[in-house]
Amino acid sequence: MVRGVLDTVIFVLNAQVREWTSDEIDLVRQVGDRAHGAIARARAEQEQHILNEELSHRMKNTLAIVQAIATQTLREVSERDAVSALTQRIGALSRAHDALLKTRWVSAALEDVVKATLAAFDQAGRFHLEGPSLQIGPRATLSLSLLLHELATNAIKYGALSVQEGQVAITWSVEKGAKEDILRMSWTETGGPSAHSPSGQGFGSRLIGMGLIGTGGVELGYNPAGLIASMEAPLSQMQQP
Repeated sequence: MVRGVLDTVIFVLNAQVREWTSDEIDLVRQVGDRAHGAIARARAEQEQHILNEELSHRMKNTLAIVQAIATQTLREVSERDAVSALTQRIGALSRAHDALLKTRWVSAALEDVVKATLAAFDQAGRFHLEGPSLQIGPRATLSLSLLLHELATNAIKYGALSVQEGQVAITWSVEKGAKEDILRMSWTETGGPSAHSPSGQGFGSRLIGMGLIGTGGVELGYNPAGLIASMEAPLSQMQQP
């Protein structure tokens, strides 16, 4: 009985007529309690899954509306690159949201986040990914998506992806630090024009400078062979909910 309502009935059969001991009856009750608990957890997980999907659907609709509002509101703005950059950044957030939905907004596979972000640029075969399987938290997922979006946008405009021969390697690893494990990620462009430090500090540059979790930890190398961005952050912070 659960809150006065019949919930579970268990039948126990024996080949011969017998009396059940109190210990045996207690055991059956324990089995019933555990079965009820398992079923309740399964139902709760299913309900949570349905709720997450509904919230995801509404969030995607909201982001689509935000994109439409931004486009319409800024349609008279002469600087169309700025308008395009805004709508594309909103799109990057939407794709990060999709990656988190796979694990019910608990975490996301780092490789999935990278692939989802870069897939929007339609540069198949020019990105090369390498790194261990790793889960990161929601905050890091959103930050990483925006960071990679800005790096890829700059590579298409000015860097390796602006020429046919250009390539980009994205690698990551976890290394032992003095106090805790550190996630290190690098963005390496090759085969493109020589990289030069930007003359101004726009929003995109500031966003890249904020690093993997918005706290810095980025070193940019403007080399003749192309841009190299080296980023690091404590693994524990990358995996925070």
